[in-house]
Amino acid sequence: MFDGIYGWLRDVAVFFILMTAVLNILPEAKYRKYVQFFLGLVMVVVLCRPILALGNLESELEDMLGRLTLEEEIQGMEESQIQIDGMQQKVLYGAYEGEIENQIGVFLEGKGMEPVEVDVSIGDGSDGEILVERIEVTAGMEMEEEETGKRERELKKELSEVYQVSEAHIIVKLQE
Repeated sequence: MFDGIYGWLRDVAVFFILMTAVLNILPEAKYRKYVQFFLGLVMVVVLCRPILALGNLESELEDMLGRLTLEEEIQGMEESQIQIDGMQQKVLYGAYEGEIENQIGVFLEGKGMEPVEVDVSIGDGSDGEILVERIEVTAGMEMEEEETGKRERELKKELSEVYQVSEAHIIVKLQE
């Protein structure tokens, strides 16, 4: 019995020495109150340890602390997964946009035009599918001025049909 009391007193003394050392080592005073609060919680546990041991509450407290820690880790992992999913979607959309821009460039070259700038924006559809929201094309081509408007409308119509985008969301600029 006396060994248990001496062990407890030794634990309390060691804790107070460590607490004093930690508080004196802190580089900034702004963290002092947080460290003091945490050390105060630990001190309560150290002081109550004999009482907890009598009622076998120590193991229950450890189990509860383990569950709470596990729940915190799970929540942190879920938040990390959400962030990863968001980054993954950005990368995927960027790759889709790049591929469609390349396809349009090849399409323009096949029509005898020189692609100057191709810009595509992608978004989510109502049922979760990926949709092309906007297409902006600037291309160079040798032609008469009267033909420019007609060729722009034809290109707009073809791009609208291929990528299922409203012609209102397609901008085509042809230049010489």
